[in-house]
Order: sequence, then C-alpha cells, then structure tokens
Amino acid sequence: MPTGRRRSVPPDSAPHTVDYLTTWRVRSAMNRRQFLGASGLVALGSLSGCLGRTPFDSDDEVTETVSDTFVVGEVDSIRVGNDIGDVTVQATDADDVRARVVKRSTNGQAGLDDITARVALDGGVLTVETSIEDSARWFTRSSPGTDVAVTVPEGEAGPPVESVTSELGDVTLLNTRGDTTVQTDLGDVTANGVDGYLDLQSDLGEVISSGSTGLRRAHSDLGEVTVELWDAREDVEIGTELGDVAAGIASDLDVDVLAESVSGVTSDLDLADVESSDDRLAGRLNDGGPRVHVFSELGDVSLRALRRE
Repeated sequence: MPTGRRRSVPPDSAPHTVDYLTTWRVRSAMNRRQFLGASGLVALGSLSGCLGRTPFDSDDEVTETVSDTFVVGEVDSIRVGNDIGDVTVQATDADDVRARVVKRSTNGQAGLDDITARVALDGGVLTVETSIEDSARWFTRSSPGTDVAVTVPEGEAGPPVESVTSELGDVTLLNTRGDTTVQTDLGDVTANGVDGYLDLQSDLGEVISSGSTGLRRAHSDLGEVTVELWDAREDVEIGTELGDVAAGIASDLDVDVLAESVSGVTSDLDLADVESSDDRLAGRLNDGGPRVHVFSELGDVSLRALRRE
C-alpha cells in the first residue's frame, strides 16, 4: 500500500504523480452546469433552517440549509444519496461528524418546499438523503437542487463511508476511509487519498482517483478515466465506453494485466508472458494474481508504472 495513502497531496508535490495524467474532457452538448443553472458556483451556506441569498447567483435564488452534528463515536458508517446537486465527503481535523444540505431554488419558497432533505442517525448509520418532487425536476436553470457536504475526523477516528450517489451532480471523496461505492448518473467522480477499496461509476462524466488504497472498479460510460491502482484484492475493471483511459499501476503488485482499445494501447509496465497486438496487451506483473482489465471502446489506453516511496 502506498505510504501515507490516507492523505492526498497537491499534484505538483505528489511523489508518485506521473505525467500520464491528462486534461482531456468529454462533455455533452448540454452540460450539467446548464441543467443546474448554477453557473459553476456552489450556493453559500445560510443559517440552518433560514432563508438566504448567494451573492453571485440570480436575484431570485434563495437557499435553505439543513444541518446536524454528531458525536463521532455514535456514527458507525455513512450513506449519502443526493438527487440533483453535488456531494462532497471530506476528512478534516474536526473531532465530530457534520452533515449539511443546502437547498437552492429560483422559485422562492415554493421551490424550496419541493425539496425534501433528511439527515438522520439510525442504528449507527448516518443517512443524508435528498429528493425533489417530480413536478419540479425539469432540468433547467430554474430547477431546484441541493448540495451536500459531510465532514468526518481524519484517520481511524472517522467512520467509513459506505456509499455516495447522485442522479445529477459531481461526487468528491477526500481523505475518507471505507470500501465506498460511488455512483452518479451525470457528473464527475473524484476520490483522492481514500483508505479503502473503491467502486467508482459515472454514466456521463470523468472518473479520477489517486493516492487511495485500492480499486474494485473505475468506470464511465462516457468520459475519461484517470486512476492510480496501488493494491488489488480482487479482479479490477478500469474503463470507459467512450474516452481515454490512463491507469497507473504499482510496479510491485502481483496482478495479471489485460488492456484493450481499438485506438491503441501504450505501456511501460515490466510485464512477463506478454501477448501484444495493435489493440490488445496482456501480461503478468511480478507473480501475477487478480486480473486488472483496462479498456476503452473508443479512446486511447495508457498504462504507467507507479513506484512507492
């Protein structure tokens, strides 16, 4: 496992950051920010349960915040489900668990009333979930939305994150722990410095992960996938239907590697028993073991060796 894997570091100072990280982007003609009408800005927090305005948004946007704080020993795990909006779960130097949901509406109080937000602790499981009335889900600039932020203590004191989902929004995990499953229908997934084996999925958006313990899956239907694989305890799928894939794989892992792309595969891994063609590369890394399948249906595949400190 990578040294200090529970902490992410800035890319320009990360000892194992490699130059395969790319800036390619796949975007639909009507992007998620247009759907949300947020112009790339996150609604600022207001007093819990009180109305407020964000200074950079349209004059008729109002917000309402639902929040709660929990003693860390009472929370055994965390589940988050957001309807339309971004989710961030992050470890900090705080000694408690905090959850905040910012409801946004450009239709005044009526729009806020269309949003249901629930923050509840039941049997040790902290659940943060939101829903929006079907009649208000029109995916325009005036559609209501919610942004969810959860903070946990750093390291072993922080409860594991079981799952995070969003129908329409970005999901970000920073320095958390747990074998987390992340799913968004439309948005980017970012998981950095997570102490756990991750399952990351976006139907339309990028998937990015670095400095985490390991992966189970990293997949996008339409978008770039850029990940680091530092450990594998089972077969791992890394790929996309449309977009480039860049996978860094720890050079000391015992895995079998299969990479496939009609656009071509490049690799600097030190593989044995290599089978190679224009669109396929297979081989054994060290003693072999779980299969790491890296693929793109339409896009380049790049494999790079990562070396531990």
